[in-house]
Amino acid sequence: MKRSFGLLILLVLFVAGCACPSVAPMPEPSPPVMPEPGPPATPEPSPQPPPAASLEYARQLAEQFCPVIYLKGEETAENFEPEQIEIMVDDALLRDIEDPAFFEKATLPGLLQWSQSVYYLDLADLEPGTHSSAQYKLAYDQLNGQYQPTLYARVREGESYTVVQYWIFYYFNDWRNLHEGDWELVQLCFPGQTAKELMENGEQPVFAAYSQHQAGQKMSWSDMKMNGLVEGAHPVVHVARGSHANYFTPGNYWSGLDFDNTGTSSWTVISPEQFSLVLLPEIEAGGEELEWLGFKGHWGEYLGFSISVLGLKFWQRGPFGPPWSEGEQASKSWGHPEEWAAGLAEYPQPFWTSFFELPGDWFNRAFFCLFSPANIHVYDSLGRHVGINERGEIETQIPGALYFTPEGTQYKTIIIPEADISQEYVLVVSGTDSGVMDIKTQVPDAETRVRHYLEYTNVPVSATTTARIRITPDRVVNLELDSNGDGVFELESTPGNFEAEKVEPVPPEANIEANIDIEPDTLDPTSVAADKFITAYIQLPKGYNPKSIDIRSVRLMEDIPVWEKVVDIVDHNQDGVRELMVQFDRQLVIDYLKRKQQIEGRVALTLTGAIDGRMFEGVDIILVMVRKTEQSEVTNLLNSISQPHQHLTS
Repeated sequence: MKRSFGLLILLVLFVAGCACPSVAPMPEPSPPVMPEPGPPATPEPSPQPPPAASLEYARQLAEQFCPVIYLKGEETAENFEPEQIEIMVDDALLRDIEDPAFFEKATLPGLLQWSQSVYYLDLADLEPGTHSSAQYKLAYDQLNGQYQPTLYARVREGESYTVVQYWIFYYFNDWRNLHEGDWELVQLCFPGQTAKELMENGEQPVFAAYSQHQAGQKMSWSDMKMNGLVEGAHPVVHVARGSHANYFTPGNYWSGLDFDNTGTSSWTVISPEQFSLVLLPEIEAGGEELEWLGFKGHWGEYLGFSISVLGLKFWQRGPFGPPWSEGEQASKSWGHPEEWAAGLAEYPQPFWTSFFELPGDWFNRAFFCLFSPANIHVYDSLGRHVGINERGEIETQIPGALYFTPEGTQYKTIIIPEADISQEYVLVVSGTDSGVMDIKTQVPDAETRVRHYLEYTNVPVSATTTARIRITPDRVVNLELDSNGDGVFELESTPGNFEAEKVEPVPPEANIEANIDIEPDTLDPTSVAADKFITAYIQLPKGYNPKSIDIRSVRLMEDIPVWEKVVDIVDHNQDGVRELMVQFDRQLVIDYLKRKQQIEGRVALTLTGAIDGRMFEGVDIILVMVRKTEQSEVTNLLNSISQPHQHLTS
């Protein structure tokens, strides 16, 4: 069901290196298409390209400010470079979303014949749903050297701003969402003058705008220069591996579905001299070789679904071309580029602040991310928990914390506002099935104003696996692994790709002696007390920080857990030494005493726990005293020993 459109168009195409002063010759105009005989009609004037002088200055402006592209190096280097669109079109079929049986070999001049959004380009013999990123990389490498790194530049003059856009095409997007084809944008906004005036007056950009996923960031040109983000007149662009989101500075940035990683020390740099620059006209002034601008379909296979994270959508399909968006509508970045740029988040605010707000300041948020058939838990130094509890419910004991997992994925994220590495978070992962897991964390340090990023990749996981990471400010953070669920962490790995080292067992150390004070000192198991809890104060020897106690390990009489909703650091006895205050369910203590038949007299209660990998232990004596009762009441009490009361639950 071929769809054709007749157009009368003129062609202006410039292809040149960004720093090359030569200009490609203008091709001869296409011969006019003679209409079929018919009733006379008043012809509409054909759109005309800008004057040649204007095109020359536009080319000079685009070349002078052509960006420098930094692609991630190091171990997990970027697989795909900015390319000519022919690298996809030459090997693609045109397909129809509504008619799976339809296909036709794609050609660049013929794209306009299939311009509706129901069509998409499909790389032959490859499919994101069944073929791995490595297979796309292999196909891409076989084309290496046949195409030149390319930027597609567009200059649009306006009253408020004149913009220079650099559209960048990638063969494949191999991030958490996989799709063929990827379009990204670097835009410079100049004062509202003509290209000729800007060049003659030596004007510089007012600000730059970089695309990141569904939005982006902007930064003033003066700030960029002050921070060394301009080389000569060329803006520096740090490209995130796989997603190709553009960043002003290198680093690791949480982006909703995963972290964007631009690399921090090693890059492949593509300088302006290495790029071929194609100057794009407005769509109406296009020519035969630029008819692809009118293609409203997808640049890559259409899989028809997306992953949603807090309102952000990450599509599993090829993107639309630069001028187009959903429903064959003009994209805002093409139709109103100055408005698009003005609406972006101001660096260093993250791009996602354009879509949703999170509690607290952007810098002081901690992120804990898991990609695995497993559950994730985070505990702070007070033992407060964020994650799925025993009842299968989301528990967020840390104020303002968020826990979410996108539907249909194994991705889980915990976000904690007003976080700081001094809280010494403990991350625990419990496996639910077999596979591998990636764990990524980023925790801010208020003292140094540094966000500490850690990642552990390809970690083996099964239904019996438990992994633990203790995040502290003063030591290398290793991942500990208990692979068989016996409670012994027998393996550990440094950050990066999982490389297990066996942990050799060491002779157990003597328990640390702790000073325990339990209140109330007297307990009547027959009375109904207003306070449903028993409070314990744990004072450790000098040199131990009570904040480092593993709250989940604390037990009374080896059996009764802490009531985790009330935990605090106090100086209970006013001796200048701070203690950890914890509480236990009073009824659980009474039930324990009944089972042991210790319902009267002086009873020693032992409290144990762990700190920095060592156990501590302490004892306090309380008086268990039954009020005077009739003999029948005492008998009833003894008979109830084997019938515990209903417990409080968290």
